[in-house]
Amino acid sequence: MRTSPTGRLGRARLVVVGLIAGLGTALVPALAPTAPTAGAQVGGSSNAAVGTAFYTPPAELPAEPGAVIRTEPMPFFPSVPDLAGGALPAEAQRIMYRSTGAAGGPIAVTGTYLQPKTPWAGPGPRPLAVVTPGTQGQGDQCAPSRSMTVGLAAQTDPPSLAAGYSVIDALPLINEGFAVVVTDYAGLGTPGHHPYINRDSQGRAALDAARAALRLPGTDLAPDSKTVVTGYSQGGGAAAAMGELQPTYAPEIDLVGIAAGAPPSAMIDTLARVDGGLLTGAVGYAINGIEEIHPHTRPAFDRLLNDEGRRMVQVTAGQCVAETALTYGLWRTSAFTRDGRPLSEAVQSEPEIMRILDGYDLGTVAPQAPAMVIIGRNDDVVPHHTAVDLARQWCTQGTPVELRTTEVPAVAPGLVVDHAIPMITEALTGARYLKDRVLGLPAPSSCGTL
Repeated sequence: MRTSPTGRLGRARLVVVGLIAGLGTALVPALAPTAPTAGAQVGGSSNAAVGTAFYTPPAELPAEPGAVIRTEPMPFFPSVPDLAGGALPAEAQRIMYRSTGAAGGPIAVTGTYLQPKTPWAGPGPRPLAVVTPGTQGQGDQCAPSRSMTVGLAAQTDPPSLAAGYSVIDALPLINEGFAVVVTDYAGLGTPGHHPYINRDSQGRAALDAARAALRLPGTDLAPDSKTVVTGYSQGGGAAAAMGELQPTYAPEIDLVGIAAGAPPSAMIDTLARVDGGLLTGAVGYAINGIEEIHPHTRPAFDRLLNDEGRRMVQVTAGQCVAETALTYGLWRTSAFTRDGRPLSEAVQSEPEIMRILDGYDLGTVAPQAPAMVIIGRNDDVVPHHTAVDLARQWCTQGTPVELRTTEVPAVAPGLVVDHAIPMITEALTGARYLKDRVLGLPAPSSCGTL
């Protein structure tokens, strides 16, 4: 029996409310609303500052990638005292730094730096961990440096809810002794559309976050501090991209380990997998980013998309992932195309779009640092076989790769649960893997069995 759009939306709302409630229980004691966004609009990522002028870049940017533009202290969840009478074991500050955009020019990117309060007990200077966040959305209000201050950030104009779930990656690393920097990526908080899952943009934003952290005054990092990167989902792809770009874009960074969880490494396969699931609307983020960086593709997308598809692209531009799931969760992308084909098929009739999407794929070059690739057997967002293929491609180019498949039975296909479970269950696994790389232990490898 075919499910009506109204029925799909009702089911999606129930699931998203449940997921948000679960995150809220885990991350925050209360939902703290924020002031309405100045200049916010449905149908476009606002270029205005979100709640503070901090996110507005200066008229002139520094020439050097990774240069620190400005910093300010920030609260960070969880900052309430724990049962032992302490608080978050790190001091947080919001940072803005210079990076290189997807189009190749200088841009400003924001993020969060976390300085542990306890001394580093290992050899050498304190190591640095870069956290590359999972899908946040495309509105400026979705920047992790905002949502991580309260755990859940809500606003009413437009209605929006952003979960600061990057703490799931950050806290285990702080507990292992790492200083942590979390990038907001290009276009989240700062001007322009966020170029969602763009390999070059994400990799550079992560590498320049590391550069900025290593230059911050008042830390116990050193210019040669050993550096690692970890992320899941979109963040897994960004972590992988950071590893692939580091040898040529930032060779001075001593990158010693990568933990890439559920990395979207083959765009067409991932687009086909999310179709009809809770994250269907995320395709709007990707289209907005492509059209901003490559405006000549607009006629090609106009040939593919019908009025509903164009509306989806416009609406998602100002949303965080929760409201995108509420709006377009469980839709089929065939509802957005002129000829009724799924988008994963329709885009293959447009060579220029395919050329761009091929450039988003991972695996054509390999990191010089060892890597762990984590993927659930029944991941309903990133196909298991694509992560295996990425590990195999890196192995053939000489990178030691440990492939960790989480053998969890399918719980709720299409509802992101099967994608999210390994993010929780393997968070400590990734942190310990990275700590071992800093300590110089031999990197385990699955390369002989792939």
